[in-house]
This record gives sequence, structure tokens and C-alpha cells, in this order.
Amino acid sequence: MALELYLSRSLYLFGGVDFPAEEALAHVVGVPYDSTSSFRAGSREAPREIRWAAANIEFYSPRTGLDIEAVPIHDHGDLAVAVEPRETLDRLRRVVEALAERYPGRGLVVLGGEHTITYGVLAGLGHDTCLLVLDAHLDMRDEYMGHKYSHATFLRRAVEDRLVEPRHVLHIGSRAFVAEEAVFARERGIRGVSALRLLRAGPGEAVQAIRELLAGGCRRLHISVDMDVFDPAYAPGVGNPEPEGLTPSHVLELLHAAVSGAAEKGLPVSLDVVEVSPPHDPGGVTSVLAAKLVVEYVAALAKTSRGARARPIGDPFSA
Repeated sequence: MALELYLSRSLYLFGGVDFPAEEALAHVVGVPYDSTSSFRAGSREAPREIRWAAANIEFYSPRTGLDIEAVPIHDHGDLAVAVEPRETLDRLRRVVEALAERYPGRGLVVLGGEHTITYGVLAGLGHDTCLLVLDAHLDMRDEYMGHKYSHATFLRRAVEDRLVEPRHVLHIGSRAFVAEEAVFARERGIRGVSALRLLRAGPGEAVQAIRELLAGGCRRLHISVDMDVFDPAYAPGVGNPEPEGLTPSHVLELLHAAVSGAAEKGLPVSLDVVEVSPPHDPGGVTSVLAAKLVVEYVAALAKTSRGARARPIGDPFSA
């Protein structure tokens, strides 16, 4: 009932094609919500722009050597959002619960929207979820601009409301936070790898931290990518850009490590991509990068799934 009540079909479909939901390896939902955005609003337009970008890029994955054009993806459309954050989050919870129940073990992609929406995704996925967050910010403020539930507080609320256990959280890419967030992370024992550590030493420590996260007894993995984890040179069109960010190669390596690591343990993996702000995105390059993240996520799923209809191509210039 939640799918029929709270979702409406989008003018665009992810990748421009749509397979029957029963066949889909991955299911896509858009959440055009940015009511608590505090700097460069506009992420409500992102689900549409990411879909449009996905319809105009190749579906070949160099990291897997797979062409995933024939891999079945079903786009359910957009959530009917409300202005009040808690109502939007509750509607999203109901939709995610319904998708998890109707299509167990399948991939799920949620296109934001601002980072607040990850709270609703976690609420729908249920307990014992491991959470990998790639983000320039910690999002662990107690409140921001009068909101207890916002893009700057979602992770603190998720921990305090017991949607996710602190030991099941890994944060990668941080470089912008205030004192209260650092104190909260230390007191709760939340693990992380800062952007500066990763840039100086390479992604090895972060990959190892992902392995340790997955060994912690979760029943599923959710990956949340705030597009401001990238350096603004690669992703200028975000709500709150921060210098000294990660490169696409860094993030894609971590994404594949997480999906393949979860597959080895038989854990389903879901993904949200948030904080693209199309009005501030010259040439739409941030939307293209967001679409590429989703393509690589689906390719990583296809690599470990039987009957996924992916076509091996490989490097045409290898010996």
C-alpha cells in the first residue's frame, strides 16, 4: 500500500529504460526534498537530473569489465514529500519497508534530496544495519537552524534513536565539523577515516575499516554518499562544498570494496546518493558523477549475482 500511496512516476527513468519490478536487480526511488537545506538549496531537483544524466552516459563499468545495459533496473518514481521533515521521513520509512518486504535481497538506490533522507532509509531497513557514510561533514549536530531532524543532524539522530548502533557506523571523508560533533563521535565510539588521512596515505586504511565494519555482525549494509565527499573540482554542484575532498577514483574504489565485501558475507546492500544541487552545478557534471556512482553500484551487484544479464567486455586495449 505504501508504494502506491506515497510514490508517483517520474518524467524520467534511471538510464531511460524500465524493467518489470519483479525482475529487477536494483530498485530506484527518488526523494526530491531539501526543506532544511541551509546554504545552496536545490537538491529537490537532483533525482530528475541524475536520472537524465544516467540516460546519457554509458553503462560500462571499467572496474568490473561489465556492460550492465541489460541488467534489470526498475524505477519506482519519486516520494510524495511533505514540508515537515518528520512526515517526509515517515513516508520514506514506509516505502523502504515495503520494498524490502516485497523484493528481499534486491538492490535499492535512493536518490536525494538532502542528507536528512538517510534517516528515513535507515528507519525502513530496520535494526542490525551497518552504515557506511562518505561525507565531508559529520552531520552529528544536536540541532541546526532550529531543526532536530535536518541534513546537519541526521547521523546523530539515527544513533540516538537506535536506528543504527555506533559500532555499526563507519564515516569516511570528514573534513568539516564543529566541536560538539567531534565530542559526540568520540563518546559514542564511532569509527572513521578523515579525508586528510586518506589523501596522505591512500585508501588502504579505509578499505580495511570497511572490512572490519562488515565483520561486526550486521545483517545488511547501507552506503550513504553525500556528494560533497568529493573535492569541489569534481563535484561543484553540492549544497555545502568543502575543499580537500576525495577523487572519483577514491570513492569508486571504496564503493566496490564495500559491495564486494558485503557480497562475500551474503549481505544485501543498499545505496543513497544525496546533496546534488543542480542549480549550482555547472554543466551538470555533479549529476553525471552521481549517476556514475549508481551505475558502478549496480555493476558491483551484477558481478556477484547470478543471472544478472551483465555482458563481460573487459579492457579492449589489454594484451
